[in-house]
Amino acid sequence: MKLNDHIVLWNHVFIQVMDVRHKKMDKGEELRSYRLPVSAFLYTVRGSARVWLDDSIHRVDRFHVLHGGKGMCLSVLTEDVLEYYIILYKATLALPGRKEVAQLLERENPFQNQYAFAPHYPLPLYDKVKLLEQEWHKGSGLGKLHVKALFHHFVFELLHQLDRQGIQPLKPDLVAQAVTYIREHFSRPITLESIAEDLECSTGHLSRLFKSKMHV
Repeated sequence: MKLNDHIVLWNHVFIQVMDVRHKKMDKGEELRSYRLPVSAFLYTVRGSARVWLDDSIHRVDRFHVLHGGKGMCLSVLTEDVLEYYIILYKATLALPGRKEVAQLLERENPFQNQYAFAPHYPLPLYDKVKLLEQEWHKGSGLGKLHVKALFHHFVFELLHQLDRQGIQPLKPDLVAQAVTYIREHFSRPITLESIAEDLECSTGHLSRLFKSKMHV
């Protein structure tokens, strides 16, 4: 992970927290093919499960962090009672953005990256995500402002631990996601622009990836 690049991008985007949920799943319960509507953090605080992000499978137990980008397919099969928090958020490049920042976002988009790991110091993250969920449900204007502050504190601690533990996020396979999108929406008009918008990438970047992978 190029931490400095990720810091630059986090500092140049507008973050909107879309939802914060505290969930519990019984042993043997499944969540099948939930397509992430925006980027998401999932933080487990009890139990164990197998979790799929697209085609990558992760076995998680207490105090695991997972991240996936918009359009990724999340599936969960619990092995024990599972308790977790999920934070759904949207990152938008502030306008007018510098050209080099936009190019960096295209190459190193941390909001679409996939990773799963057990932090060495889970309690600071747990404290922040628990308070974040509490503030989210207060519904007040001041509470929502606190949510933004807590979210940035959570991300700061997370990036610090990712870097210290040498975790390397995986870039999404945008071509595979685009093919899945086409299969799921074949009955309606589809354009390159609509696919790129759903995958939160530029049409030029997606077109270049297609040509490279398909050798055309």
